[in-house]
Amino acid sequence: MKKCIVLFLGLGLVVSVVAKQPNFVLLLTDDQSYHLGMLGVPALETPNIDALAKKGVFFTKAYSSAASCAPCRGSILTGMFPSANGHWRNTVGPILADPDKEFTRQSSKVDGVGVHEDIPTLIEVLKKNGYCTGITEKWHLSPPWKFPFDFRDTANLKPSGSAGAVRRFIKQANGKPFFLQANVDNTHRPFQKHIAINAGLPKVDPEKVNLPPHWPDTPKTRQDYAEYLTTVQHADAVIGAILETVKEMGQLDNTIFIYSSDQGFCYHRAKATAYDWGVHVPFSVTGPGVKGGKVSDALIGHVDIMPTILDFAGIAIPETVQGKSLRPVLEGRRKDVGRKFIVSEHNAHGGSPQEYYPTRSITDGRYRYIWNMAYERVPDFDIDTMATDPNWRKVPHQPAWMPWDATPSDIWQNNACEEIILHKDKFPEAYRLLKESMFRPEFELYDLKNDPHETKNLAANPEYKAVVERMDNTLKKWMESENDIGDPRSIKRRK
Repeated sequence: MKKCIVLFLGLGLVVSVVAKQPNFVLLLTDDQSYHLGMLGVPALETPNIDALAKKGVFFTKAYSSAASCAPCRGSILTGMFPSANGHWRNTVGPILADPDKEFTRQSSKVDGVGVHEDIPTLIEVLKKNGYCTGITEKWHLSPPWKFPFDFRDTANLKPSGSAGAVRRFIKQANGKPFFLQANVDNTHRPFQKHIAINAGLPKVDPEKVNLPPHWPDTPKTRQDYAEYLTTVQHADAVIGAILETVKEMGQLDNTIFIYSSDQGFCYHRAKATAYDWGVHVPFSVTGPGVKGGKVSDALIGHVDIMPTILDFAGIAIPETVQGKSLRPVLEGRRKDVGRKFIVSEHNAHGGSPQEYYPTRSITDGRYRYIWNMAYERVPDFDIDTMATDPNWRKVPHQPAWMPWDATPSDIWQNNACEEIILHKDKFPEAYRLLKESMFRPEFELYDLKNDPHETKNLAANPEYKAVVERMDNTLKKWMESENDIGDPRSIKRRK
């Protein structure tokens, strides 16, 4: 079993500082929460990611800027929060298989939402400074010409597909320093479809998983969660193949690897929400100049990736960047970047007006405080129909409270959400939390140390009044300082 996925344990990264500009590989999984074998998740084995993280710095408190694919990716490639850079929701655009024209100003696939024209992206800055840039498997960026990658490859969710893409990219770089965004889409629904693509790789046994404590323990729920964990293992195999290929191409010793996920997994109170499950992601950095074998509890986020890369490359960081370089932490010169809190946001998952549900969320590492700005928006239907009406599984829905793929769906193969509804009498706590995620109060506060699954909202508890006031004041002062007006719909993309 293990020989199918252990591809990196013996690579032996060199971490001494080198004189020439380093290469960068961003390993970005899709819809993966804070789940790794090294984190003690039962039945899950991720030897390649674990080995990579242990040879560098692993961050225990890393957060996505927004728990939807496009806003997160736009944030990574601008070092800015989605409400500031203009890329505040998922957008319609080209796919990697499209012809070159679709990635230019002559594209026929341009969304009205996207990064403002006057904001420099990481790809633009790197290209101007002599880097060769590439992207694999997934696009999800807007507008396409703001991300002028030299190389695009669909890969195919398989270890061999990504290995081939990496090999072709490094050959195309032809000795130039390079940046590759290696997207690893296995962990995105539909799980069963993605698992079938890698039928020869090991699967997680549903009988060996430990379900989250507030989920109903049923065969369907176990199977669905085991499928998710299986895709994490398959993503690990893909990442192992990427690492092995970089070594094979002679670029291992001069390449910095940044590993993370864009957002949390596709279940309720996770993806497309600002709950901890939606924005708390695994994150590690490994390579030349990075101290090995370190675990950091510094508060960091995806906004820090762009300034970190430019700092290591010796390139000036644009004034628009809101993140901080992690280089002092990675080199062991500082324990953190001077951040006492970090903010995540959600505005809308997709373009339908029905999906607009602005939320701001702040954590200091101990507490998470959430401001649901459109809390008055609640379902106008009996939520039990998501499980009892067979048409729900077949017809697209755009609810404000969670994406369609987090509800019962044949297309997205979600077979967990309906179990909460169908077994609500036996598992009332699970049903309460599902319903509360759709009927939210204006403010929520959770003690992440004592309640990591965010089951007890403390916002109205008098004993936590001081915490609520502190977090609320901090969040609103931050929004004011960053000119976050809370409703990005009113801001037209600057052209």
